[in-house]
Amino acid sequence: MSQEESTTEEFFDLAPEDNRPWVVQKATSIGRFAVRRPLGFFGGVIVLFFLIIAVFAPWLAPIDPYKQSLAVRFAEPSTTHWVGTDYVGRDIASRLIYGARLSLFVGMGTVILSGIFGTILGVMWAYLGKTFDAFMSMMVTAGLALPDLVLLIIAAQIARQAEVSEIFSIVVTLSFTRMWGVTRIYRSAALEVRSRPFVEAAESYGAGAVRAMGKHVLPNVLPLIIVSSTLALPNAILAEAGLSFLGFGPAGEPSWGQMFAGEAREYFRRQVWMLWAPGLTIGLTVMGFNFWGDAMRDLLDPRLRGTT
Repeated sequence: MSQEESTTEEFFDLAPEDNRPWVVQKATSIGRFAVRRPLGFFGGVIVLFFLIIAVFAPWLAPIDPYKQSLAVRFAEPSTTHWVGTDYVGRDIASRLIYGARLSLFVGMGTVILSGIFGTILGVMWAYLGKTFDAFMSMMVTAGLALPDLVLLIIAAQIARQAEVSEIFSIVVTLSFTRMWGVTRIYRSAALEVRSRPFVEAAESYGAGAVRAMGKHVLPNVLPLIIVSSTLALPNAILAEAGLSFLGFGPAGEPSWGQMFAGEAREYFRRQVWMLWAPGLTIGLTVMGFNFWGDAMRDLLDPRLRGTT
């Protein structure tokens, strides 16, 4: 068995003859992945942990995250309040748990939207003629020159005045600013796949551009899409945290960035848990997605597969 096949099988468990129970096969595959890529496995555990927290937040939060009680204002960490309380007596642990929903929604929503439009535009850019190529080159250059933070602040302000969901406006704006870089990456990958013999053979047998893109090019670009999306997600989470840090995040909703800056800035010298709890949460989430994304890149990127 070649090294490339072995590396692929370690994650997807592609052994042709294996009569063991399905659970045993998957456990073996995960164990092999953990041994060969411990950082990737560690990152995957962190990602899974925060995904579970986000999905089951209403059942996991020990106290209502919106409940205020001045009687327990600035309470230190205890069995009742795991990470203490903030300046109005809200439970920080519950707000961190609910904040995972907002941060992961923004991150995943941004990655999905920018990935969909970036993939479509990138593959079309690789296939359609010189006129479209010149137009897309101009659009991508202009899109990459847009200042992300300024657009996010403007979108947040417009959303507040128009009474539109600020979370939705953040996702749309982040997707718009990030899809141009995604488009350029996928266009390069699509051009490389298009030059392969099996695509040229399909075109010579009469396959149109749409059929060739959908049946041959897109499936071969899919691993790159998965890898780049995984690595882009923590950047979107950091962007939301940074926007909340500046005071332009979703008002009234538990947000890691808002807790780290707006709520902890005035009190962190005396109540340090108000600062380190959201800061550590953001750092762990970003680190987990980066470790997991690096492992996925090693497994799925044909240029790196089998090199580690």
